Amino acid sequence: MQIRKLMHAEVITLQADEPLMRAVELTTAEHIRHLPVLDGDRLVGMLSVGDIKHATPSPLVEGSQAEYHQVFHETPVSRIMRRCPITAGPEASLAEIVRLMVENKIGAVPVVEGGKLVGIVSELDVLRAFLEVLKALE
Repeated sequence: MQIRKLMHAEVITLQADEPLMRAVELTTAEHIRHLPVLDGDRLVGMLSVGDIKHATPSPLVEGSQAEYHQVFHETPVSRIMRRCPITAGPEASLAEIVRLMVENKIGAVPVVEGGKLVGIVSELDVLRAFLEVLKALE
């Protein structure tokens, strides 16, 4: 199966200079765990919910509430995103996507064609495809 048939073409993205708070808002409102990060229309990174949690201070440690909020509102996502994201083309197979995810321990693969982001495939998408295979075998 080509990944073109499985990917989400409507991709929610961030610009590299947007504040971390915007990433928190998007992941919460859209119920997603991975955000491609763009510079204009060029893919420059990936940001996951795990990256956000790892980079933000705990509200339980010393520091004022103002300092805590400052981190979210003044830190650009480019400071914590994973640069040089692993990508695939829309003609890649499902097996290739799974291999990329397993070998690189990532939960989503942006799909790029002609230098432009055209989709994204997450581990949940892969599990949905696997479920369809299992249903067909029953």
